[in-house]
Amino acid sequence: MAQRAPLEAVRPNRIPPHNIDAEQSVLGAMLESRDAILNVVEILGAKDFYKPAHGMIFETIVEVISKGEPADPVTVADELARKGALEKIGGKPYILGLLEAYPTASSASRYAHIVEEHALLRRLIEAGNRVQEIGFEMPENVDEAVDEAESVIYQVADRRLRDDMQPIRPLLTKTMEDLETLAELGEDVTGLASGFGDLDHFTLGFQPSTLVIIAARPAMGKCVSSRCLVVDPVHGDRITIEEFVRRRRLSIHALTAGGYVEPSTVTDWIPNGERECFRLTTRTGRSIEATSNHPFLMATGWAPLDYLKVGDRIAIPRRVEAFGSGEEWTREEARLLAYFIAEGGLTGNNPAFTNIDSVVIADFKRCIEVAFPTCTTSTSGNITFRVKAKKQKRDGNTVRTWLRELKLMGKKAEHKSFPDSVWRMDRKQLADFLRTLFSCDGTIYSMNGYARIEFAVASEQLAEDVRHALTRFGIVAKLWRKTDRCWRVEITDTPSVDIYQQHIGWIGEKAQRVYKFREGRHHSQQGQVPGEIWGLIKKLTAEAGLSLSELSRRAGENSSNPHTNRRIAQWRLAKYAEVLDSDELRTLANDDIYWDEIVSIEPVGQREVYDLTVPEGSNFVANDIIVHNSSLLNDFALHAALKKNQPVVLFSLEMGRQELTQRFLASEAKIDSQKIRRGALQEQDWQRLSSAVGRLAEAPIFIDDSPNITLMEMRAKCRRLKAKSGLGMVIVDYLQLMQGPRKTENRQQEVSEISRALKIMARELEVPVLCASQLNRGVEFRSDKRPMLGDLRESGALEQDADLVMFIYRDEVYNPDSDAKGEAELIISKHRNGPTGIVRLAFMNQYTKFASIARTHS
Repeated sequence: MAQRAPLEAVRPNRIPPHNIDAEQSVLGAMLESRDAILNVVEILGAKDFYKPAHGMIFETIVEVISKGEPADPVTVADELARKGALEKIGGKPYILGLLEAYPTASSASRYAHIVEEHALLRRLIEAGNRVQEIGFEMPENVDEAVDEAESVIYQVADRRLRDDMQPIRPLLTKTMEDLETLAELGEDVTGLASGFGDLDHFTLGFQPSTLVIIAARPAMGKCVSSRCLVVDPVHGDRITIEEFVRRRRLSIHALTAGGYVEPSTVTDWIPNGERECFRLTTRTGRSIEATSNHPFLMATGWAPLDYLKVGDRIAIPRRVEAFGSGEEWTREEARLLAYFIAEGGLTGNNPAFTNIDSVVIADFKRCIEVAFPTCTTSTSGNITFRVKAKKQKRDGNTVRTWLRELKLMGKKAEHKSFPDSVWRMDRKQLADFLRTLFSCDGTIYSMNGYARIEFAVASEQLAEDVRHALTRFGIVAKLWRKTDRCWRVEITDTPSVDIYQQHIGWIGEKAQRVYKFREGRHHSQQGQVPGEIWGLIKKLTAEAGLSLSELSRRAGENSSNPHTNRRIAQWRLAKYAEVLDSDELRTLANDDIYWDEIVSIEPVGQREVYDLTVPEGSNFVANDIIVHNSSLLNDFALHAALKKNQPVVLFSLEMGRQELTQRFLASEAKIDSQKIRRGALQEQDWQRLSSAVGRLAEAPIFIDDSPNITLMEMRAKCRRLKAKSGLGMVIVDYLQLMQGPRKTENRQQEVSEISRALKIMARELEVPVLCASQLNRGVEFRSDKRPMLGDLRESGALEQDADLVMFIYRDEVYNPDSDAKGEAELIISKHRNGPTGIVRLAFMNQYTKFASIARTHS
């Protein structure tokens, strides 16, 4: 193979592309016609001419016409002579000769485009030479070199090599033309409309080349006590939120918009120091410690703890489905653990087990033989069985050693609880474990013809562990204290009893007790939706043009007026939802939600508190209670793309593109996102979905979910998109997850470089760049919780670089008695080109969405 020739040999010096005749024709047309001048200056600049003399003549013609004088050959020649340049270009004869060079003034634009194309080719050659130089310079940072090279090429395509320093005269001309255009259109918004009229009144829309920062405190100060327990859906662990934050676990259970309890992604872990807390306890025995402003879900929407009172009903999850791999357990070990926890004697030298059911006793012995073959059982009093080693030697009792490792050996009945590893059992193992536990310490009996299941133990923690374990199967149980040494877990909710019988069951004599259930009936105090829901039902019924009696008839009820029965079971509400075709009612009637009654709210003093940021649903489950934690950016994106047909690129550093797409689709179609994910759609859902897909398919929305994207990659992708499809807006969610262009000494310096790069990107692309940001914790320690510019997290450079800084504030979060319930303040704290102030928006708690506030006019 022949050796490759050096680059210099392959590309010898050549004459750059040019067309002198076209240049002369353009100048001749400009000397002849004012209209030709106006057409040409929109296409060419002085540097577009190959011959320097032609560029000088062009520049002089523009200067003369800008003074209001005629740009004829004589005037232009005099101006050139005044500047001492006439002889350099060939004198008056050359100027007069240009008049003979052009065909007609009407051809000026065509020849101008020829000149432009040759100028573009010359720029391309210059850019290629620059790229070549970048490569030969052997830069230390190759990524930066590639970004610089790409920027050089992009500037060629975007005609950016013109002089950035321009005199004000042509800029004034352009400004006046823009004002005339706006006056003709008669519109107040000069930039890209936000979709919120009051905001656009301040900003006139998001302006090109501006950097907009939208900031809020994560969860706005709402937090729960460090001792609250949360579940890791991936591993099954049940740990304190303090430990969850320390380990930075990535997933937690949350309530979706459609009322389903599903695993959701955690994007921020927030320790909030010490705060005054209160303990809320429900009728089923669930309790949680939280700050007074922490919201809970009522039928009418999210409400802070301070707003709640005894007797109110809040949403709790009927199921928190989480199971581990089960690798630590065999089925025999799972059952043995349950036997020893339920009726084991663990304070002597050797563990013991007491029971009178022959089937249970036989199973206990078999489990010992299989799981611990070096041990055996001996009978004491016919009902107590002690476990010993077959061969008497030190540490020969492997069962005792196993129970010590599980931290159970030596514990009395009132101190027993589940070992942590129980929560990592798989579904079958946990079902086996509960079946064994209930067969020893539980019972099933009939009351008024309906089955009830009870479990009684001396340990409060053990009873709580049992109650939560049942929740993993979707079983609602009540925990309560009967006596000082008796804690009971009761299952009286008919659907829950049914689930227990089908998926857990019994061992021994109790397995023979069979109870039949009457379809459609529920316990009188279980599964009811709060009476406040009647306001929504009446509103939706009226909007549908129905009477309450007609609603009752279509729902298949006997009552002529459903309002005569204030107790609404969830199954009844589900029927109303179908008759009224209401997604809101479907959500409230979802089986994943159970409406529990508050029985007490009491202060508990100062506690270390924590919070989480969970974008999907903006809530999470703690202590088996749903607690709340809205992206305004998504609203901006949909409005720009759907209403204004402006291409929008969304860089999501915390949420996947599929999840975002589903969120957009669910929002536009007004269908529960979980129904979309599950494919559980009804006929009317498919119609809505099809219509929404059609609208969104035409919307110019582009999503990039690269989690580790650099600023250079982001800028390069935006350049390509603008060149290919155009670009109206860039959204970055969110700044604190971005990586800086290079390694720096501290995070503050890194964020400063990020904000500066975002501003440069906005100017280069000539589009608004909207970036979400977080606030530091300083706001939590002031009496007035409204954010200020100094609260921007990690860098003051954000304030300097941003053209527009807005904060989201909801007064009811901090002041439960606020007159601004259901409202949010969008505080404009910095506006480089306009006024600052406050824009009030409606905040719909149940959907965590913003909307313009309807105004009445007198």
